[in-house]
Amino acid sequence: MSMNGKPLGTLQVDVDELWVYYESIGRPVPSDAPSLAYLQGIPRLLDLFDRYEIRATFFVCGRDLPVQARALREMIARGHEVANHSATHRNGFARLSPEQKRADIAATGALIADATGVAPIGFKSPGFSFSPDLLAVLADLGYLYDSSLLPTFYAPLLRLLQKLLSGGHVDPTHYGRASNGLAPLAPFRIAPSRNPQSATHNRQLFWEAPVTTMPILRLPMHSTFVLSAGRWLFDFGFGLARARNTPINYLLHAADVVDAVSDPALGSYRFLTQSWEIKRPLYEHMLATLSAAYRLVPTAELVGQIAHGAAEVHHLKAQP
Repeated sequence: MSMNGKPLGTLQVDVDELWVYYESIGRPVPSDAPSLAYLQGIPRLLDLFDRYEIRATFFVCGRDLPVQARALREMIARGHEVANHSATHRNGFARLSPEQKRADIAATGALIADATGVAPIGFKSPGFSFSPDLLAVLADLGYLYDSSLLPTFYAPLLRLLQKLLSGGHVDPTHYGRASNGLAPLAPFRIAPSRNPQSATHNRQLFWEAPVTTMPILRLPMHSTFVLSAGRWLFDFGFGLARARNTPINYLLHAADVVDAVSDPALGSYRFLTQSWEIKRPLYEHMLATLSAAYRLVPTAELVGQIAHGAAEVHHLKAQP
């Protein structure tokens, strides 16, 4: 699948404010914590995307709305997609009941629709906390795709590493399950779990758009890992993706591009402690490389294009 000589791909931005990083490691959020993801990250990313002719998908949290409604309207006006990243980026989202998931997603979707005039059709669970019952909830709410799956075998190791670095608690569903490393890397059709109360479980199929990990090795290669490990991780993963003709879904975080945060409580997040001037050359390298190789479009558009030629349906086993 290609257009204008380039294969299609997608680029996603998780708009996680500083409060997300404090709460992810069990630290209280300072009352004066700035909204750097929106004040610095979003303007910088929008300008970079214009420069590299990228149209992306921004996953936003309901907790930041309606205060940041203007930023969401700017995303839409500049050709991007706004998608749902839950209400409060709650740890352990997979362990919520279907009813709790539905309430959270529906409330955030309404806030996004009020802010932009466009109802979201994509969702990503906080921290890749994926559960198959989520898909039936999303299908019932009229969503097209989910992007909560991180196809890596190393989820337990990543949780241990984050716990050691942060000194805080890491939810056991963070990064998903090791078995998710067996999932496809390209967006795939999936049958949501059967739900007798569902109006849609027999009428439609749903789509999962996994965040790209390295083909074969399945190592995470999205921007926050690259900013910590170095350019070699991106270049190696990108080379494998091109060699395997993977329709890339590359993940960034809005906080990647903010100025250095001085609070030592967030010191385990290396990308938050580095100045933008230090990070900028690497970030520009990633965007230039991706945009030269792929035509980067919003995730809903990528899924829609793939849907025209899709046939195989995957089934994920229920997880306890």
